[in-house]
Amino acid sequence: MALAEGVSARIAYKAHSTGVITPGIEPDFSSDPGASGGQILRRVSSTLALSKDTYQSNEIRGDRQILDFRHGVKRVQGNISGELSPLTYGDFFEAACRGTWAVSIAADESDFTSVAFDNATSKITLGGGAPITEGIRAGMILQFTGLAETANNGVNFLVLSMGGTSGRELTVFPPPTTATADTEFDVVSVGQRLIVPSSGFVSRKFALEIWNQDVDIARLFTECRVGGFNVQLPASGMSTVDFDFMGRNMTIYEDSAAPFFSAPSAETTTGTMAAVNGLLRASGQTIAVITGLNIQMQLSPSADPVVGSNLVPEIFLGRANVTGQMTAFFENADLINDFVNENTLEILAYLTTSSAPDTPAMTFYLPRVKLGGADLQTQGEGGQSITLPFQALKSTATESSTGIPETTIQIVDTQQT
Repeated sequence: MALAEGVSARIAYKAHSTGVITPGIEPDFSSDPGASGGQILRRVSSTLALSKDTYQSNEIRGDRQILDFRHGVKRVQGNISGELSPLTYGDFFEAACRGTWAVSIAADESDFTSVAFDNATSKITLGGGAPITEGIRAGMILQFTGLAETANNGVNFLVLSMGGTSGRELTVFPPPTTATADTEFDVVSVGQRLIVPSSGFVSRKFALEIWNQDVDIARLFTECRVGGFNVQLPASGMSTVDFDFMGRNMTIYEDSAAPFFSAPSAETTTGTMAAVNGLLRASGQTIAVITGLNIQMQLSPSADPVVGSNLVPEIFLGRANVTGQMTAFFENADLINDFVNENTLEILAYLTTSSAPDTPAMTFYLPRVKLGGADLQTQGEGGQSITLPFQALKSTATESSTGIPETTIQIVDTQQT
């Protein structure tokens, strides 16, 4: 008899037809989500499992023994962990934010009249139009084509900030090649962006299947909501992400009935992220001494039982509580003073898959952050490190004039279409 090996396990998922959960009733899995299709997921590990409330009899008996033990309401709980890569986890980020990926922006000289580039100031200046009204925001990635200065064509320019009339002065990374005003060009925002919206929240739920191919047993976890994520950005090493899930039930499929999903789409092939290739800014300044960053969103999912059903009636999600922690080498008192004085910072992490000018990339932009500590311990003989936990808050900037999104977190994925 074969024994299951982790390398032979396949994780696949598919969204249910609706995000609504019906109390006391499960959907017909043959049609919702349906066995056809699905998406194979890249992963490192998973802790998804079915759990049940249990009850032990408290009856006091003359034989001094326990006579009964019962099972109660069921829940699916656990996480899926992987190495962060563009496109791969877009559906789960979208579900956590309860928003929708916004379509890319396309414009040309008829919208902005002209465009000039300056290397010394790292600015792109548009000659007319209203970039903010067109939908350009800080933290987005722009790409130009058709320019006379070909060195600026096809380069991913990360928008660090917007200024001037209607946001026509864009401070970008990397610094562009200097060029005078050009009146023939096309510009697009690369990929799509996602925010936690202020209204119009979208509920989503997924069916997640773990198929152990070597023993031909599949576990289908159904009506699972994303309860949050944790992005880890080490100074050296691959960036990782964990997604928390809570669901209603699990069904086992064996032998000829396994797997449940037939012909799911293959795994994505985008490169994995390494924070060393990107950029990290805090309080409007590029910081070269950060040794680590993690960003967590916790939605505090809950699933309370009801009388008469072993299915939870709903999986409730709470507020989008975004927190995290930075660690940095100690070089001056700036970050300590930011904590002491309760200053508001911004954090912008730009993660790339290579050093190419048009490399697939992701950005995580937290426009309003307050530090919750500044722990500086004196130890050892080498560099001294400071630990900076933070709480992200909804931005209070006027988006229509600053280009700063009115949200707690914005995610941009260049491969999201």
